[in-house]
Amino acid sequence: MAYGFRQLPGGVHLSKTMMLDELQKVLDGSGPLDASAVEDAILNRNILSKPTGTARKLVLSRLNTLYGIKTPLPVQAAMLRLWTHHAAGHPMLALLCALAREPLLRDTASVVLNAPQGTALRWPELAESLAAQHPGRYSQKMLKSLAQNCVSSWTQAGHLKGKVAKRRSLAEPTAQTAAYAALLGSLAGFGGPALLASPWMRVLDRPEADLLSLLRRAEAAGLVQLRAGGGVIQLNVRRPMSQVLGVPALADS
Repeated sequence: MAYGFRQLPGGVHLSKTMMLDELQKVLDGSGPLDASAVEDAILNRNILSKPTGTARKLVLSRLNTLYGIKTPLPVQAAMLRLWTHHAAGHPMLALLCALAREPLLRDTASVVLNAPQGTALRWPELAESLAAQHPGRYSQKMLKSLAQNCVSSWTQAGHLKGKVAKRRSLAEPTAQTAAYAALLGSLAGFGGPALLASPWMRVLDRPEADLLSLLRRAEAAGLVQLRAGGGVIQLNVRRPMSQVLGVPALADS
């Protein structure tokens, strides 16, 4: 679980989506990013309007698993601090963090990201891919629920559109989400040109030239250091992000 990447099967998506609406309400309504304030907002002030104390504790646990709203690991702490920088990037920030935390959601990425823009994409296609990757692990009922939850998460992030008939659409990355995707790629072991082609950067739905443009904007905000020219790409993201966001563990080698 180095830096907060989760590798074990299971997770929140077996029963829920990436919970973007709940995350937004908690972070907007709890004030400063403080564990006690978050816990108070959910358990005592019932900011999410849950009917019972048990339901409040469960949603707190799930949001903490995904996003570390009580006890953040480094990749979660980076996302939470970036959250305050630019509201337009919230859906993709949440998705990238959920991908780092949810192996089963990651297992659906190739199905979604490889689908051409405008292509119809429904839950059975994701369920088929999950079944192939985890033979015999999940029942058909569980595969359906899991696939539907994953479809919803990709929809919340903007990679799919439509209420019932889902179609592939291009998501809208920001400089901050590009920096965060680069951070995840770097922490996962990618570097140089391979970092731009990593699975994390693919989530941004943009060609290399656009990615470089986004990263240059992130550099202006102090989030990355970029050198690109003559076929050479050098991208330093861990140390700048650790300093700007105040998460020293990101720079650990």
